Amino acid sequence: MTASVLPPTSLVTPKIQLQTENLSRTYPSGDGQITALRPFSHTFAAGMTSVVGPSGSGKSTLLNLLAGFDTPSGGTVRVGGTDIHSLSEAGRADFRLGNYGFVFQSHNLVAILSAQENVEFPLMLAGVPPKERRERARALLAQVGLEQRAHHLPSHLSGGEAQRVAIARALVSDPAVLLADEPTGNLDTRSGEVILELLTRPALEGKTVVLITHDPDVAALADYHLRVRDGEVSVEGSQ
Repeated sequence: MTASVLPPTSLVTPKIQLQTENLSRTYPSGDGQITALRPFSHTFAAGMTSVVGPSGSGKSTLLNLLAGFDTPSGGTVRVGGTDIHSLSEAGRADFRLGNYGFVFQSHNLVAILSAQENVEFPLMLAGVPPKERRERARALLAQVGLEQRAHHLPSHLSGGEAQRVAIARALVSDPAVLLADEPTGNLDTRSGEVILELLTRPALEGKTVVLITHDPDVAALADYHLRVRDGEVSVEGSQ
């Protein structure tokens, strides 16, 4: 891999931990049920954890439960001691806003907002004053090398540029947990390398980065590794 876009930084103590305890998910199916995720207990260490597995194995189910987008059939997800599934739907949304960042395969930028406005968006929802959110958004865009593209709409950005804006947006609230779902899946090799380099920075800063991927080469870059098959999550060790 080429040299990092961002300067290296030292490992620091993570702000919070992401933990699961007997986390499971089943869905009704006819007279029975489908087990999408079998009971899974794990503490995600600071750094990057890859989650690999075939299509339909349960990777997306796990990610949705970790994020609080879906409700478990059993068990808990704790972030810094808070059981996120004990919160109301509105409470989970507020909690995500302050503690999570998300990067998806499709960048999910708001089409009518500029790159800078997209990065500012989570801060606007959190009630951050305009001057502060503009400064923070500009600083993140500079870190991902897009300060000159700040006022461009997503339709005027390349796929790699749009994904870099999405990473800036994910990091602008300084979240402790970053969830990335196939973030390089739609990109060419070089753009994918840049995105992975950008995701490495928060991992080095002590944040918890969970990377869903089908690519073994991408997964190999992570510090820790999980494999999902038929709803069963297994730990594959660390580097």
